[in-house]
Amino acid sequence: MKTYIPSTVCFLTLFLFRAHAWTKDSVAGAPGIANAKVVPGRYILELSSTGNSARDVNSSDPSTPAVVAQIQDLGYAVEIKEDFSATSTHFQGVSINIENDNSSTLSDLQTIPEVTNAWPVEPITLDVDFDTGNPSRKWNPHISTRVDELHQKGINGAGQRVCVVDTGVDRAHPAFNGQIAGGKNMITGDENLEDCVGHGTFVSSIIVGQNKDFVGVAPGAEVFMYKVFECSSSTTNDLVIKGMLTADADDCDIISVSIGSDTGYHNSLMSMVADRIGQDRTIIIAAGNAGETGVFYASSPASGLHAIAVGSTNSKQVMGWPATLQSSGGDVFNLVYVTVEGAKLNESVNVQVTVGTADSCNYGASGNNDEAILLPRGICYGQGYNTLSTSGFGYVVMWDTYDQGFYYPTEEFAQSDEVRLWAVTNSSVGPWATEQISKGYTLNLTIAEDANTAAFPSDRPNSGEMSYFSSWGPTFENDFSPSISAPGGAVYGCYPGNEFAISSGTSFSTPYIAGVAALFYAHVKKDHVEFSQRLQTTATSLSTSPDGRNAVGIASLAQQGAGMVDAVKLLGYSTVITSNSKISLNDTDNRISTHRITLLNNGATEVTYNISHENAVTIESRDQWWYPNTYYPPILAGASGSIYAPASVAIGPGATAEVEVTFVAPESVVNRTSGPLWSGKVLFGGSNGELVSVPYMGVEVSTYNWTPLEGAPLAFRYDNVDGYLYPVDWQNRPYFPAELDSPEIYYAIRYGSYEFSLDLVGENWTVEQFSYPLQPGSGSKAWSGPLRTQPDVFGGYSDFPLQFIGRFNAVGFTRFQSFANGTAIPSGKYKLLSRILRMFGDAGNPDDWQLFLSDMFRIQLGDDPIPGETSTSAPILTLTSTQSSTLASSTFQTTTTIASSSAGSITSTSIPTSTMKCNEDNCLLKPTTLRSGPSPTGYSAVFQDISVVSLNGYSDKFQDPNEWLAIAIQINITTRLYEGTKSTFILPPELVSVATGASLSSSGTRIGTTAFDQSTGIFTITWAEWPSWHSNIVGELHISARLNATYQESLTEVAKYVFEIKTSDSTFLPALSYGPINRTEIYSRAYPDKAVGDYLFDIEVPGSLGPWTSVSISTTSLDDDGIGCSRTQLQLGTELNAFGGISQLSNISSTDYAIDCSLRSLNLVYSQPVATTDVLRFHVGVVQASLDRALLAIGFYVEIAYPDFTRKYQDLRIAYDKQARSEGSEYFSGDVDRDGPIFGGA
Repeated sequence: MKTYIPSTVCFLTLFLFRAHAWTKDSVAGAPGIANAKVVPGRYILELSSTGNSARDVNSSDPSTPAVVAQIQDLGYAVEIKEDFSATSTHFQGVSINIENDNSSTLSDLQTIPEVTNAWPVEPITLDVDFDTGNPSRKWNPHISTRVDELHQKGINGAGQRVCVVDTGVDRAHPAFNGQIAGGKNMITGDENLEDCVGHGTFVSSIIVGQNKDFVGVAPGAEVFMYKVFECSSSTTNDLVIKGMLTADADDCDIISVSIGSDTGYHNSLMSMVADRIGQDRTIIIAAGNAGETGVFYASSPASGLHAIAVGSTNSKQVMGWPATLQSSGGDVFNLVYVTVEGAKLNESVNVQVTVGTADSCNYGASGNNDEAILLPRGICYGQGYNTLSTSGFGYVVMWDTYDQGFYYPTEEFAQSDEVRLWAVTNSSVGPWATEQISKGYTLNLTIAEDANTAAFPSDRPNSGEMSYFSSWGPTFENDFSPSISAPGGAVYGCYPGNEFAISSGTSFSTPYIAGVAALFYAHVKKDHVEFSQRLQTTATSLSTSPDGRNAVGIASLAQQGAGMVDAVKLLGYSTVITSNSKISLNDTDNRISTHRITLLNNGATEVTYNISHENAVTIESRDQWWYPNTYYPPILAGASGSIYAPASVAIGPGATAEVEVTFVAPESVVNRTSGPLWSGKVLFGGSNGELVSVPYMGVEVSTYNWTPLEGAPLAFRYDNVDGYLYPVDWQNRPYFPAELDSPEIYYAIRYGSYEFSLDLVGENWTVEQFSYPLQPGSGSKAWSGPLRTQPDVFGGYSDFPLQFIGRFNAVGFTRFQSFANGTAIPSGKYKLLSRILRMFGDAGNPDDWQLFLSDMFRIQLGDDPIPGETSTSAPILTLTSTQSSTLASSTFQTTTTIASSSAGSITSTSIPTSTMKCNEDNCLLKPTTLRSGPSPTGYSAVFQDISVVSLNGYSDKFQDPNEWLAIAIQINITTRLYEGTKSTFILPPELVSVATGASLSSSGTRIGTTAFDQSTGIFTITWAEWPSWHSNIVGELHISARLNATYQESLTEVAKYVFEIKTSDSTFLPALSYGPINRTEIYSRAYPDKAVGDYLFDIEVPGSLGPWTSVSISTTSLDDDGIGCSRTQLQLGTELNAFGGISQLSNISSTDYAIDCSLRSLNLVYSQPVATTDVLRFHVGVVQASLDRALLAIGFYVEIAYPDFTRKYQDLRIAYDKQARSEGSEYFSGDVDRDGPIFGGA
């Protein structure tokens, strides 16, 4: 499926396709992004002080800015949507709507003297979900933040207002107890605060909510709501800006904004507005929920320099509920169960229990709605529960297996409404219940509706650590984001309609910090500067467990900011850092290594502060292609920065002292190209027991040299007939952009840029002519102008140039329809100019741009001739080709003569055996059993070719006698066939386990079915009705098969084997080579593990690839299958047979390698040398999620590290077909429907 690259920087999607090689092959078939992220015709203008003060005296509304008339003078019909100048002094400007937007551009608006800048209006969408159902009682997230200690002292924020910019609020919710003071509707201008989405209600409850089950951070404070959403989860950035500016104008002390877009620049529009507001008051903003995207993915407005950006931490509690299993034998088992994200079952239950033997992914029995099923938990994802969810049971309780964790079971999303309870309980339930059933007893499940929660501390090692979804910084300017972190994972709060819900996101860690600010303001002092300084310098550092289980050190400050808020220290410390609360060391070009830190001792006695240093883990911020690493970025073990500072400093009461600190990058990272990002804290431990710190962060790379484009954007012609990409000037055919026919332009943005554009220039324009700002002209040497993309499915489009472009680690493409000002592109010969400004670059310096030119191509507007060409359209070169399979043809005509060393010459029709063995010089007959019985019949002309290949890479070579083969059948039906016509061929007896029963289809219409008779070897295709109405049907069918066991044992020589496949009038002799394993490459295979009924995968790394410092593998399941850790080990092959197979194998002691294995991931590292003739085997056990799934596939990432610090990488996909299967292409018909069928053969 093809989609489009976005027009702006909001919420870019991360592709799965990495741009590893910048060539045509790397972009063919690449996805794009589906919709343009701007609101057509909507712009935000910042006005100069002169332009802002000037009002249109001729307007019916004398408050109308004069800029409106100036825009009208340009020929536009314009409407003021929002006048920010009348709202706040922090942003002088307007939001406008231009009705005739087909010809408007930002550059047009920027030509108005009073307009200092202009931006398109962007949509913003919330990205959180809520799970409702009164899920919790006595929920307390305040232990880790120490807010509960303040509550015990009566510190509750009484009298302090928090202003929230959000979706509205359900003021009548009983948990608010009148703490919603009011609000303003930014859309309608009234006080209607209805919350159709629930987000604002949930956010507000985290601050001031309170009932018998939970308490907010500042229950004595009040919330004032600024509603910026209508009844949907989407809004626009101008309304968000209006909400922030209105809260600022209303003199709010604390503003909480849980809204944003993924544009990590401190001077992007929303960040700039937040920064200006933050210079006068506390503004707290969500850091974003794109943690899986990795480093350098900060958001806006959170990137504002004076904004407090908040990351999210995992909860330290799990909300469980009590239940009882009663055995008819008299025994009782009291259990605790957890439901999907903690949702409570709101009914009393006393039902009979069936104990299942198969796990929850493979259970096939049925039950009644008033029964419960208790069974082992499987490892599948949600869709694997379809069978269980429709089994009829009303209550499903699973006991934990494979150490998946006694935690919220979030995978059961494929649920039936009939299942009233999905729950997970401790693994100890299973043996007890199984024993009771084995004794002939029955079980009953009892649940009390009014039972109190059985919440318990989470045993997950990453509880209390950073949430995986929490966005990573730094900004593209290398500034901190997030600044601080707070609970945001699995948070409990209010939902409209007197309900409660559970949700996760930095949207909810943000109001937590706003609540802490209310405690500080109400009980310490109203000082936004000191609050920010105290907040970040008293925070607690968090550890990190990249695998979710094993802590490896302090989390990078690019992920956690200063760490977890500590409310007691924040409010109670007498030591205050009065200088910058965090230090950005920037990149290697902009590094300032020495900084001064000022401490204030507010205490009554002198304090001596010992100065020390805390290192966070150093991460590799980018991969070998300079794309930022995704979650979790590789950690550089032992790479720690250092500081030079005095050992201590003594400060008298009420006095300050300044300490000079010099930061030194880790020595081991200085010459690495992976952009090592190092961070930590300077610690000041006082003799008064107080510990404050200053976070710092630096990246060991030149941001300027981190070019945003890996290479030139590639322009191609996409042929919608054959689906291939061709050179942009293929066949000299013109494009018709006005008719939505243009080149496809492929690119990926691997780092940020303030400006990126795709422009058209004349065919003779050169990059030496580049001068910014570009001036349009005409002719073959002129710059013609930037482009407008084709509309997406919603009619949205993008106008280049794009500002503050976000990065994305994959190739996408775009097409264009016109110039950016809406003008149609005249007929002519053009080139595509791709230009992008380096970070920290000067737009006026051509050297600070990446500039790329495409080959020349032709554009035609309607029937207008292309200048210089006499015809009304460009010449078209006609090429003819015959579509064929990527597999080489193996067809032998029945009269083909084959040389034989023993029999002179024979024809294929006289071959007395079905399989032959061939060496380089001749083919030797291989004695086998001939088939007897029926011969192939029917209409055989449909078979254009039949070949046999290995399913391992669809190669004509195979190395494992037991591996699956594919019989590849090329079908070409040149005439119409009666329904029921059969086409058959006979396979040799050496091929067994042949796939059968497949359905061939075209556009969802069945065109035929397959059948195979193992006893006769005859494979039959029976054609359906569709071929009776269509001819010229072309396609391929692949059916899997294996060699029989006897024949596998006979494969004792390196040779080429030929299989005889007969139709009614032809013989095909496909060849398949059997040879030794190539021991200069990594080899992999999969096979059944009969001992446990599962499977084993082997990855074999030859010693000839050394000498290395280490070899490692990591895994990613391509489905929901898992890793069998108990069956996974490292082995060494020291002797090989003639086929390269390992004949002497020994296990390597587990003490000699590092292994980190769980159900969903495997990381195994071996750091010892091996002989060049030996083979290192990673022997991996695999656990099936679904026993019925035909294919078992796991992806492996192999990395070899060498002494010179270079690395060799290889991505492997190991797949095993558990059963025979058929795969068919989409069959294509080259003709149209006719009134009736034409006979094509019987």
